[in-house]
Order: sequence, then structure tokens, then C-alpha cells
Amino acid sequence: MNQPREIAPYAASKGPKVTSLDRVVGATLGAGLLVGALGAGGVLAAIDAPDKADFAIESSQSTVKTDIMDPDDVLSPEDEERMLREVSRINAPAAVTGLHYLVFATNHDNVNDSVEEYLRDNHPELIGDDKFADGQVFVGVGLDPRQSFVFAGEDVADLLGLRKGDSHLEDAVEAIKPGVRDNNIPAGLFKGASTAIDVDRAAEAQYDSSAGNRIGGAVGAGMGAGALGAVGVGTVTGLRRSRQKQVMKARENWDYVSQTYTDTAQRLQAIDVQAHSLHSGLVDQRLRDDWDTLRDEFLGLDRTVGSFMTMTADSPDSLYHERADEIQQARQACERVETAEKNIDKLHRIEHADAEARRYALYDLGKDLSQASYVATDLDSNLAQEAKRLESTAMELSQQPTRPDFMERYMALLDRTSGLSQYLQQQLQKKNKAEQLPERPHLYDSGFYVGVGYNGFVPFSAVHSWDSDATAANSSSSSSGGVNSSFSSGFSGSGGSSSF
Repeated sequence: MNQPREIAPYAASKGPKVTSLDRVVGATLGAGLLVGALGAGGVLAAIDAPDKADFAIESSQSTVKTDIMDPDDVLSPEDEERMLREVSRINAPAAVTGLHYLVFATNHDNVNDSVEEYLRDNHPELIGDDKFADGQVFVGVGLDPRQSFVFAGEDVADLLGLRKGDSHLEDAVEAIKPGVRDNNIPAGLFKGASTAIDVDRAAEAQYDSSAGNRIGGAVGAGMGAGALGAVGVGTVTGLRRSRQKQVMKARENWDYVSQTYTDTAQRLQAIDVQAHSLHSGLVDQRLRDDWDTLRDEFLGLDRTVGSFMTMTADSPDSLYHERADEIQQARQACERVETAEKNIDKLHRIEHADAEARRYALYDLGKDLSQASYVATDLDSNLAQEAKRLESTAMELSQQPTRPDFMERYMALLDRTSGLSQYLQQQLQKKNKAEQLPERPHLYDSGFYVGVGYNGFVPFSAVHSWDSDATAANSSSSSSGGVNSSFSSGFSGSGGSSSF
């Protein structure tokens, strides 16, 4: 099995310097005095559509440090234990160093004031004179009058889009409401936190906002000659800055491809042989098709990658910009093969009675069942009890990884788990009204579980993410609107609240 590799930044070290915001503003204002009218259509034509890669956010390698502030003892010890355990499911950015859940039984008419007063009295290290401390995120609810809220330190607010007027802040605040309405405060707060700080959701929100601003900027370009000059040059300067970021990303991607592609290609046949040697019921045709498709996709890259193998750190930025999409596709293919290789190796080891691999697979399944039990508690107590029984069965089997009938018992456990997951999915769909069902992870996905697909098994983690996304989307579309970011004291920390 391949080991994690370190990528040396050869090409990226020669990358362009991204223009600072001050220089962008200065150039815009100076040139605005000289530039005349410019048509909206011309501006739109000059602006590249945003690239999702530009909005990627670095995730942390560990679970974000979390605490619960419940001065009125609204939550039970079991609620708090589950909330702290659930945080491991959130793919938080490295910039978030503290997540704080707050619950008030009674609060000011403006819950923002309650948050400020509580922190100043009890946790002054988390709040400054004007702003919340860097690296901190606060997610909570006031129950009388009822208001949900999300606040953050300035660095996190900038990174994740948690300032007043940001649609991502509105989505996070709204995501809390359904759970609280259903008297499930822990679920509401988890959904608010996962919406606010999950790196993939934050990046997607910023990408969507950028795409919308592209159109809005073009329309605004026809509003007047004097202002239009500044807007036009600002757009061009912003475009240049975006191009610089794209070049830097392309160089980073090329560092990865140039140092992994050949090694991956040399291992491909061995991976293929191992993939086709899998024979247990854990492997269905969908998994075999996953691998065959991925293998053929990787083989198809040979000519493309070969055509830019002569690129070096000193190659011009224009060449990296021109080949950025191809380099990105090559990187994705390499990463997927490496992930698939790890998952194929897991399956192979489990089939061949590797005790460590079997115990680890059951540990993952147990965590998934624990999450299912937590969510099922407020849907059907019988389902919650069944999830706990299955979790206990998984833990018991993990203590006997080499027993002769291990595979039969493991697949029987997956069969029962699949039925539980599907029924929970049906119950959740009645509430979230989602039209699309959750998709089972592919062999090349990091969220792949051993046994995915067996009798329709989809990990509950995938079901839960699907439910969170659907619920947040419904809450956002039905929101009566507005996020209140004001404080009576004049405090100006980022974030806001909303009544419901």
C-alpha cells in the first residue's frame, strides 16, 4: 500500500505574487480618473467565469476543539456528549481553533447582546473590545425570545464568509432553526455549525456568490461614465489577480502530478490485479465498474500528461494558465487512483483475515451507527435502540476478527445496517422534502466504507450530510429574511442572528 508522500514545491515556488488588495484599490481609483465609459457587455466578456479551485479552503487534520456553554442547563448530559462527539464529522478549516455552542433559556430581545454580555462575564479571552477573538466560532440559540445565531472572529469570518450580507452566514443561521423547532436543539446546532464551518460548503457558497457577482458587476458597468472607469479598471485588475491565483494553483497541481504520475502509472497494473482478485460479497459490480472506469480514465491521460512533461518551474505563467484545466484533471485522476488503491487494499486485507483491517472497518461502522442512533432518537425510539444494538454487535465482532465465520457475520451486520439506514433515510425525507436521494460513495471517494453497496448499504454519514444539505436549502428558501448583526453596545463582531 502506498504511503503518504511529501510534495516539494518546485513549480509553485516560481509562481506569481498575488496582487495585494491595497494595490488593487489604488490602481482602481487612480485609473478611474482616466478611463471613460465601458459597456456592460464588454465588461462581462472581459471577466472569466470563476473557477471552483480558486475557492478551496485548507481543512484541519484534526477535530476542532469544542465546548458547550449552557448557563441555564437546557441540555442534558447525553445531549452534550453527543454534540461533542458529532463535531468529528465536520471538515473544519485549519483557521478555526475553537467552536463554541451557546444555549440561553432566556435572552435579550436582541440575542446578540446576550452573547456579548455572557462572553465578557465568563470568557473574556474569547472577545475583544470591538471584535471576537481570532480563530473562534460561536453557534447557538436563544429560546425566549427564540433566535438563532452564528458569530466568528475576523479571520474566520473573512475566510468562510460569515459577515453581514454574506449568503453563507444567512444559510448557517437558518440551518439551526428546523432542529430547534422540532425540539431537537443538538441537531439544530450541529447543522448550524456544519453549515458554517465545513470547508466544502463554505467554498461552494463563495463560488456561487462570485458567479453571481460576475453578472451583477457587468450590469453595474453601464451605470455611468465616471464611476464606470473605476469599475472597469477594478474589474480588469481583479481579473489579473484571479489569473495570478489560477497560475499559482496550476503550478501547485503540476508539482503534485510531476512527482506522482509516473509512480502511480507503474503501480497501476498491480492495483488492477489486486482489484480483480477481490471475490467476497463485499464487492459488487458497481465497485468493479468504479475501478475499471478510473483505470481507463488514468490510462487515457498518458498522451495529455506526456505533452506537458517538459514544463519546468521556469516555464512562463502563460503556459501554466493555458494548461491549468488539463493539469487539474491529471491531479484529480492521480488522487483518485491513490484513494482507490487504499480502499482496494482494505478490502483485500479484510478478505484475507487481516485482524487490524477488520477491526478498523468495524470501528468505522460503529461510529456510523452511533451517529445513526443519535439522529434516530428524535425520529423513532425503536430505530435508535436498533442502531445501538447494531453498534454493540459491531464492537463485539471487532474483538473476534479472525473467527472462521467472520465474513458471514460481518455481511449479516451490514445487511441489518443497510435496512436501518434506508428506513432512517425515508423518515428524514418526509421532513427535508429532498427530491434526490443520497448517493453511495465511490471506490475513489475518501468517504468510502468497506461494504458500501452490499444490499444497498449507504453509510449513514452520507445520509446525514444529504439531510443537512436538503434541510439548509429548504430553510434558506423559506426564510422570512434578514440577519441582525447589531449590538446595543456598539460592538462590531462578525456574524449575526435571526428570529423564528
